[in-house]
This record gives sequence, C-alpha cells and structure tokens, in this order.
Amino acid sequence: MKRTYSATILYAFVSPVLLATLLLACSSESEEAPESGEAERESVADRVQLTPEALSHLSLEYVVAKVLALQPTLEVSAELMPVPDRHAEIGTLVSGRIAGVHVNVGDRVEVGTPLLVVDSPEVGRARAELIKASAELDVARAAAEREKQLLSERATSKREVEVAVGALKTAHARYSAARALLATLGSGDQRLAAPEDAARVELRSPIAGTVVSRNAHIGRAVEAGGTLIEVVDLDELWLLADVYERDLRLVARGQSVQVDVRAYPDTAFAGSVDQVSGTLDEETRAAKVRVVLSNPEHRLRPGMFATARIAGTHDHAPTPTLAVPAAAVQTIDDHRAVFVRLSEGLFELRRIHTGERAGALIEVLNGLSPGDEVVGDGSFLLKGQLLRSTLAEEE
Repeated sequence: MKRTYSATILYAFVSPVLLATLLLACSSESEEAPESGEAERESVADRVQLTPEALSHLSLEYVVAKVLALQPTLEVSAELMPVPDRHAEIGTLVSGRIAGVHVNVGDRVEVGTPLLVVDSPEVGRARAELIKASAELDVARAAAEREKQLLSERATSKREVEVAVGALKTAHARYSAARALLATLGSGDQRLAAPEDAARVELRSPIAGTVVSRNAHIGRAVEAGGTLIEVVDLDELWLLADVYERDLRLVARGQSVQVDVRAYPDTAFAGSVDQVSGTLDEETRAAKVRVVLSNPEHRLRPGMFATARIAGTHDHAPTPTLAVPAAAVQTIDDHRAVFVRLSEGLFELRRIHTGERAGALIEVLNGLSPGDEVVGDGSFLLKGQLLRSTLAEEE
C-alpha cells in the first residue's frame, strides 16, 4: 500500500508541463525504436555485394595487410624536363620562305636528318658571291702557275711572279670569306646543279631524337631566330623537384626516387637523385632537386607534372608497421577507407587512419589487422559501386 500511495502522490504532484515532457520522451523512444534497423541499413551501405559476372568484369587484385619495416619518404611536387644536351630547337638564321617540310610531330630523326628547306634571297646572294670568288680563285691560281713557268723559262720577271702570287692569296681570302658567310647563314658551300636551288638552305637535325613540335608549313614567311622544329631525345629525361629549406637536410645525392604521373596512375617510375641545387629560390625558399629518369619506352613526356617520393629521407631507421598499397586506399566522405574482402564477391568498407607513405606502401594506424585481405588495384571501381548503391537506396 505504501508504494502504491507513494506512486499516487507522485503522479498527483506531476505538473502538466512535466507530464507533457515525459509523454514526449516516451513518444521519442517509440519513434527511435527502429534505430537498430537504420543502423543495419547503414552497415549494409558499407558493404558491396557483386555477382560473379560483375566480379569477373572488374578484375580486382587482392593484397594482405602486413607488418613491414617501412622506410619513410619525402613527397614533393615535380616537373619533367628534357636533358639540355638532348634537346634541340632548330630554326633558320636568315629570313625567307619555307619551301618544304620533311618531318611531322612524333617522327624519329637521326643526326643529319633533313627537316625543312627555306628559300632565302640572302642565301642566294651569298652563294653567288661564293661562286664568283671560286672562279676568281681558279683564275688567280692559273695566273700564278703560268708566271712561275715563265720565270723558269726566263720569259718574265720575278716581280711579275710576286704580283701573281699576291693576287692568288687575295683571291683565296675572298673565297674563304664567302664560304664562311654561307656557313654562318646555315648553308653548305657546294655549288648546286639547279639554279633555282641556289637560294635554298636545308635545315638538318643536330641530334638524334623525336620531333616534339613543328611550327612550319610550306609557303610560310619566316624570320631569323625563330624555332621551327623542336627535337628531343626522350630516352632520358630530368625530373626537377622543389624541396623546401626545412627538408633539405633529408635529401642527398644518390637516394632512390619513385615518380608518379597522372597519365599512368598504376605505374611507378624509378630514378635517383643526381643533384641538389646549391641555392634557394628567393620567393619559394625551395631548392631544385634533379632526378635522372630512364625512359626507353618514351611513355614520359617533357612538361608532365609528377609527384616524386624520395626514399631514405628521415633520420630514424625503418620501423615495423602495418601497411597496405597506397592504391588500396580511397577517400569516401572525407575519410580514408579500404575494402576488406569478406567472402567471394562480398566486400566491407573499412575506415582507417593512415600515416607516412613509403614508396607504393602506406602506413595504417588503425582500422585494419594483420592478415586482413583488402582490394588493391580496382578499389576505385568498388568505390563507384558503393556510391551507386547508396544513391539508389536514397531514391
């Protein structure tokens, strides 16, 4: 009776406002009862189930999370550049008009390969002077030989021989000057068989390489000094990276470098530090680090932007840590995550925290355990499947 009385008294003294509050709380609890169901749906949304057919089309690769001794890397932005001694900008030294172009962008050329022909009045005049000087040289040479013969026959004086020899030297000097002028203008000194070719200069490649740009077409008027054809030897390129002042102590000549470019996201290119600049840029406070890259397949191109990861840059020794390939990590809802393989065709999205990057691997601080099987290459495709299924549920 006492407990019943007490309850009755308690109920009697409950204010209308408090009663409404209690009823509202009960109502909220009843409305929130399906919360576990929503949690289930959220859990389902973090999973991707693929049919055997879809799984075969995606060609996913799986890797096991392992504890490895990672060597931290320094990640810096960089740009690919041609090696200066393997880069040629070919242009005419005279004004004129383009009479022919022999190459196109992408063509492979060797040393001495003809590139284009330019008609130039200046070259025509210089070649005419050479032809004239050559004829005068022949005449002076014959005159000097004749005077020497006459002197041996006592038919002329020594003075006449000296005059003839002096004229020969003058003619030879004029001929040499005409040849030098023609060479300066970029043309050979040979006499052309066809008179219409006398004013033409042929430009040839000074290096072996690939034509990467062409700014020439037949009939175009050109001036001296402009670049018409650009040839680059793509077998080897330089990567120039910016390393800030605070990180310079971590970089040294000979360190291995992994280079990633957007054009080939699944391929890492290897190189080594060849030089660290001795000066800093006044504005960026960064030094240029040069990396030499072998490029036998010509997949890399000058001008490409890249990410360079310089290995062995930290003071501490490699430490054992849980790691997975960086290609396995995706960003979903501003969180790093990986897809864990639960069974054939069933994957769970697992949110993780990552640490330092070491080459193609990345440190996992939490969210995974050693032995977990995650999707490596192809995780981006699973991300697309997850986002599509989530949008479908919301609709």
